[in-house]
Amino acid sequence: MKIGDSPKSASSARIDRKRGAGAPAQAAANSSAAPADQITLAGIPEADLTPRVRETLVSLMQEVQSLRDQLSWSQERITELERLADSDPMLDIFNRRAFVRELDRTLGLIDRYGMKASLIFVDLNDLKKINDAKGHGAGDAALAHVAAVLSANVRQSDAVGRLGGDEFGVILTQADQSTAEMKAQQLSQAVAANPTPWKDGDFTAHISCGVVEIAKGLSADEAMARADSAMYEQKSRKGDG
Repeated sequence: MKIGDSPKSASSARIDRKRGAGAPAQAAANSSAAPADQITLAGIPEADLTPRVRETLVSLMQEVQSLRDQLSWSQERITELERLADSDPMLDIFNRRAFVRELDRTLGLIDRYGMKASLIFVDLNDLKKINDAKGHGAGDAALAHVAAVLSANVRQSDAVGRLGGDEFGVILTQADQSTAEMKAQQLSQAVAANPTPWKDGDFTAHISCGVVEIAKGLSADEAMARADSAMYEQKSRKGDG
């Protein structure tokens, strides 16, 4: 009995109609339907497909598809977990661990290829005063505002991370000291020019920035320490708390 005469099932849906080995290609193109004796399942001719063989092959193909689906889901889940492991728990930017990893990678490029890069150490001014006056929710809103402004005003090749508390870091690739200082000023102006949205009324947040061009041979800790010192010097000059 031809397969085409039997009722359709999940197994028959997977049957491929193929020309027999050695058949002319032109004949295959002109044929509207392959003869029944050339119907195959997983490359096995119909003549060899006993009910048991067919059932086994269909079961195996379904199992393979199931494994493929599970693998795809697992890969997506791994990607999501890696993203979560690298992200600050409150803000949509790198956490300290991931930021230091990016800084180490940048240091490697500097040592190997002599690439220019700079580090900006950013501090949200008066976070404690914001928390005391408006509540910790307002402080969280100010942190989120700063993170969003920093991210929106750097390139994809740069990196933004929260180093802890009210401190952030920005890695600028292909940027020397003067370029990074101009960028730091732009970031400070952008934060101040865009008030932080809050339920009791928008308020203005301010940041202080310390800039250091990352020198060849520095470690990540040394680069951050230098940028941190530069930031505190700026706060002292401006009288920011």
